[in-house]
Amino acid sequence: MKSPITLRGVVRRLQYSKRLLINRRGDGVHSPFAFHFITRVVRNRRPYYCFEELRGEVKRRRKDAKTCPPIHRARTLELLFRTAHELEAKNILVVTSQPTTSLLPDYLRHTGYTEAIYVLSVDELQGVSLPYCDLLICEYLPEREVLEQLLSQCISTSPTLAVAFYTPSPRWRRFVSGLDKQVAPRLILDLMDLCLYFYDKRLTPSRYKGVY
Repeated sequence: MKSPITLRGVVRRLQYSKRLLINRRGDGVHSPFAFHFITRVVRNRRPYYCFEELRGEVKRRRKDAKTCPPIHRARTLELLFRTAHELEAKNILVVTSQPTTSLLPDYLRHTGYTEAIYVLSVDELQGVSLPYCDLLICEYLPEREVLEQLLSQCISTSPTLAVAFYTPSPRWRRFVSGLDKQVAPRLILDLMDLCLYFYDKRLTPSRYKGVY
């Protein structure tokens, strides 16, 4: 049974088509890192062996509202897998609403580089000693003050930190774009429902929009 057509879905599809058209004309990407990342990761549709089995689990979870996590699209989960794989992320911190339902650990443990995956709920962030991470994935966003404190702590221990925010609606995209300048990254890749922040100071300050 096909999902009903909604105004939100139509608007999202139009936004996607507009970005795709602009990207095909030329990305205007001047950062070698960004060009390399967009080419090798964002636009890479090559399936990994683990994807077939994991896609079945994604479909099963989506049918049950009790176990359906915030990120429940295979394409999004696969892009985050490719991101972790490309960055060779060893220690990954996932922030979500209900840790037991997140599908991210199932994907991330297959990268071949992962040594530790920490999954915390937004309610566990305050007053806790955060583990070191070189990749932070916010599947669900906490309050602004809590998020800014989280970023500050992660930046202080990992100078090459990369962060992925799940932003499924314009409200969440505005929320992320309004974060304090003290936690501003060097490079941003805005992929509509995913926003990738890179804090490596060797990168040229820049922002690019794209689709996947």
